[in-house]
Amino acid sequence: MFNEKRKPASWLNIHNRYRSSHLKVGLLALAVTSVTAPYAHSGAYMFNELGMMNISTAGAGAQAIAEGAETAFANPAAMAEFDSAAIAFNLQGMVSSIEYTDTGSTGIFANGEQQTQAGTAMPVASGYYVQPLSGNWHFGLALASAGGSVIDYGNDFSGAVLLQDAQLTTVQLTPSLAYSVNEQLSFGVGLVTEFGLLEQNFAGNDEALLPAVKATGDSLGFGYNISGFYKYNDKHQYGFIYRSQIDHQMEGDLSATELATNSRIDIVMPASLLVSGVHKVSSKTSLMWSAGWTEFSQIEATPIVLNNISLGIDRQWQDTYSASIGVHYQLTDDWRLESGVYYETSPQDDPQLQFPDVPTGEIWKLGLGATYDISEQWRMQMYYEYFNAGTPSIDYTLAQDTALESTLKGDYDADLHFFGVLFNYQF
Repeated sequence: MFNEKRKPASWLNIHNRYRSSHLKVGLLALAVTSVTAPYAHSGAYMFNELGMMNISTAGAGAQAIAEGAETAFANPAAMAEFDSAAIAFNLQGMVSSIEYTDTGSTGIFANGEQQTQAGTAMPVASGYYVQPLSGNWHFGLALASAGGSVIDYGNDFSGAVLLQDAQLTTVQLTPSLAYSVNEQLSFGVGLVTEFGLLEQNFAGNDEALLPAVKATGDSLGFGYNISGFYKYNDKHQYGFIYRSQIDHQMEGDLSATELATNSRIDIVMPASLLVSGVHKVSSKTSLMWSAGWTEFSQIEATPIVLNNISLGIDRQWQDTYSASIGVHYQLTDDWRLESGVYYETSPQDDPQLQFPDVPTGEIWKLGLGATYDISEQWRMQMYYEYFNAGTPSIDYTLAQDTALESTLKGDYDADLHFFGVLFNYQF
């Protein structure tokens, strides 16, 4: 919600269409609330699928496995297990099915279609490199993403004044070092440079006296990761990684037909901690697990700055906790089958604090895949993950306690599908 001090100036005189430049900025502020959210679905906007590359097991065991160059992202400390250089590249697709059903919106939200399909698709690619150095040191480089999304409601969505379509893209470049204390224990550290780019369109609405609005912005943020790897013996391995918070100040423009203003949206990529284990229970079968925490409680509100006007959106998100279990089964000498299940709590369950760009809920994932050893040097991993984003509800009120009070009220049903192929080459 907007800060209470700003409400009367921004909304009570909305019927005086573009009477002054101050009011024009106020009109743009009506739509800018959706710019601030990080454009994703349940579990907020952190997708391990974009970088970890343990999708076939739904993330289980990601920090305790040191099989390919993707280790440079999942757990740099585990690079100490490599005797020679390795390189990997990933080609991935994401398809989402997001259905919104209106359950009685009012005011300016009352005339939209009853059901809206907001799903879309996007391609993803990533690359990884590991190089042993002299002594006990290893170097790694990862070019991947830790979050991002795309959503497209179209013009007929009930909440089109707030959001028509949006896209957030993030790319991380992470050089890292690993140091092996002994044959069992190693530690790693990485320095993260993350580029973020956002673009969002709002549908114009004659009844609400709003023009079509477009928002763009970009930012460069910095962070770090710290990780550890412990190989108890050939059958039991453990690993962890802590990723620091990265703060983005998305500076750009908010523009309408005859008006443009500088804008800044502060987006937080929260800190997270993941711990994993892998246990070989027979000559063909390995069981794995992971547990995680993400500090979404840092996102109590989202600051917005338009010229000299400061606004904010109430978020009140909570930390999330996750757990996953998985299995590897060696079918033949060349083929291995993989699967896993994942659960994560929701950062926000209050319908009055939901927003169209990020309807949050609890997460369930099911991963499937297979690894094929093409040769002694080449390995190919094919994977698919079904990502159930829950059925959150929204009951969002705009211009509360004024003549223009309007409520967007509806239910979501969201699913995502990740699929792709990862190639690894060992020098």
